Amino acid sequence: MWHGLKRRVSKFRREVGRAFVTRSEPTAARALAWVHANVLSTGGIRVESRHSRAYPEVTGYLIPTLLEYGERDLAIDLTDWLLCIQRADGSFADPDTGRSFAFDTGQALRGLLATVGIVDGADRAARRAAEYLAGLVLATGGFPRAYDGTSCPEAVHLYVLPPLVQAATTLGCDRFRLVAERCLAHELRRPDALRLDDLTHFLCYELDALIDLGKTEIARPLLTELMRLQTGDGAVRGAGGASWVCTPGLAQLAICWYKAGMTDAADRAMAWLDAHQQRDGGFLGSYGIGASYKADVEISWAVKFVLDAHLLRVRSFFARHAAEFPTVVARDDGRAAAVLQHVGPTGRVLEVGCGKGRFLHVVASERPGVGCYGVDPSPELLASVGAGIETAVGTLERVPHPDDSFDVAFAVESLEHSVAPHRAIGELVRVTRPGGWIVIVDKHRGAWGRLECPPWERWPDVDALAARMREHCDEVSSELIPYDGRPASDGLMVAWSGRKRSRLSGDEWHAVLVSGDLERTQVDDIRLGNFSTWGRTVVRRTEPGERVLEIGSGTGKISLQLARAGRHVTCLDSSGDSLGFVERCAHSLNVPIETVRADATRPLPFHDRLFDCVWSSGLLEHFTVCERRAMLRDWARVCRGRLISLVPNAASVAYRFGKLRQEREGVWPYGLEVPLLSLRDDYEAAGLVVHEEFSVAPQHALNFVHDRAIRRALRRMLASVSAGDLRDWQQGYLLVTVGVPAPQ
Repeated sequence: MWHGLKRRVSKFRREVGRAFVTRSEPTAARALAWVHANVLSTGGIRVESRHSRAYPEVTGYLIPTLLEYGERDLAIDLTDWLLCIQRADGSFADPDTGRSFAFDTGQALRGLLATVGIVDGADRAARRAAEYLAGLVLATGGFPRAYDGTSCPEAVHLYVLPPLVQAATTLGCDRFRLVAERCLAHELRRPDALRLDDLTHFLCYELDALIDLGKTEIARPLLTELMRLQTGDGAVRGAGGASWVCTPGLAQLAICWYKAGMTDAADRAMAWLDAHQQRDGGFLGSYGIGASYKADVEISWAVKFVLDAHLLRVRSFFARHAAEFPTVVARDDGRAAAVLQHVGPTGRVLEVGCGKGRFLHVVASERPGVGCYGVDPSPELLASVGAGIETAVGTLERVPHPDDSFDVAFAVESLEHSVAPHRAIGELVRVTRPGGWIVIVDKHRGAWGRLECPPWERWPDVDALAARMREHCDEVSSELIPYDGRPASDGLMVAWSGRKRSRLSGDEWHAVLVSGDLERTQVDDIRLGNFSTWGRTVVRRTEPGERVLEIGSGTGKISLQLARAGRHVTCLDSSGDSLGFVERCAHSLNVPIETVRADATRPLPFHDRLFDCVWSSGLLEHFTVCERRAMLRDWARVCRGRLISLVPNAASVAYRFGKLRQEREGVWPYGLEVPLLSLRDDYEAAGLVVHEEFSVAPQHALNFVHDRAIRRALRRMLASVSAGDLRDWQQGYLLVTVGVPAPQ
């Protein structure tokens, strides 16, 4: 954020009061933690603390919220649960009564619509839910009465209508919109609609729905009256005549105020919510003397609405201050220089949290051959970016660009606003191509307190952020940099950078694999018959006299063992140094071997069906699905017998744990390596029939675990389990897949 604005934020601070009390984590981050802690093992979000059941209604309308926060995996899991519990008529039931309600089904519909195109079957389930809702509407235009004998007004059914309208667009069925319009007119005629004295939670369902349906003018008078009732600390009484506060109602009211442009009142409401969050991140249903709305439990829907309100708070803040953000930065500013040093003369560069694009304009000016792209959550800021830069609305946690799209992705003073920095880093990595650069420039935690900041802002720890980047990047570094004319010694601003991990070249592999006296050691091992478990796996699946091709042979140890056992062996590799190493070993062993230098990703320089066995070890895991399948298809062309692939096994706990630790510590030497659970689909797509798939060498996986205590514990565990059980558990280091070309 621009520092002049930071130093003028004190007025905003006075407005929102206690929200600026320093906390270890901001409100939204702790609220997200509460959501994760209250996902039931059987599926869905818990109704409330200590409740044993999941709530389809809250689960449904939390899904779009989670997607906004980059929690895609959890959103998918919750959608999967909704797909499983949907009733035959398309409805969703209340967890306590077991009855189907229009309201519950409408909120589940929100979640299903949000994951159309993400979760298979979400579109069909959404259509069934929308059909159920449309079928419920009476000839008079409203939903059947559902809340007789309760304090809940029937007019809350207004909140069912926005997802029904959305279903019309998403599912291409205009009938849903027409039904919603007819129902809207009916609901507004209800005598219980829009009553100021109702519980704010119920009233704000109605007000929020009206705003989303384009009827803000109907909601505004009530929003104005509620603003008049707001106290100095941001609270609004929970219902007419009450002195206590309804927590979800206040959060919903903040949402409505933000949407209606009544931002001061919304900010004050958020300050009250910030100050009343429970230690575990949840919220009681109500607070204050005489509180009677679920005052003794933390309720899931309060967390949902606080999360939504927080997103609007941040976006509103930047929209209001858009005019104060600068449009230019000096070419020699340390932040711009930290980005420019990683930008080549051509390629594509993305800034997430670009504001008005001042850093992108420096990139465009200094590197005219580069395509520049910007993403920001604020349309008001993006409107000032100007020509030459392609922009899109998005967030750090949800970047609207495909995987591997950019040569450089960077964020300048925007990570500090992220509720989920690990998700933000993951998104920057996702959209950067392998070998491209990720650059993050921000203030660091050690300098916290030097500037007054809004309540959601947190500055990253230097070492923790570097460790997180090392999970995906090599060459990670961090350094203090100058900014705004201040020297690096000012100690505020840090630039982190890292190169997204990519697969090693053949020559790089040779440098990793061959060191010291390996040639003599390898020759001695072969003479002494020292076989690795996976080496025996390949030898046992070939016969003397057969022609065998190893693709990506590296040091060629197993191929040399095959040659010594009477196979006619060809080694293919892209590294001339590696092939020379194999040839010297073969000469020392006095065994014949053919070497071919070629790229395994391109058509092989061999006739069709030339080899009895084609195999590779430690190769396919470095490529994408499409690349793997294309390679296997060509390998199958030259194979008349078995095709064997050995790749790191994604099910191996020891290997996965050790790999992750090495990556975080920055000592992982093997480049981009994606372990796999199975190659069956790839084999079948390449025209191969799988005969066997299993894992080998569980003890070898321990070599990846550098922590001695953990390695000893894992070794004891593995030693206590039979070989048969280890095979069943798929704990071997390598996954072995054996197949043959499908009959023509």
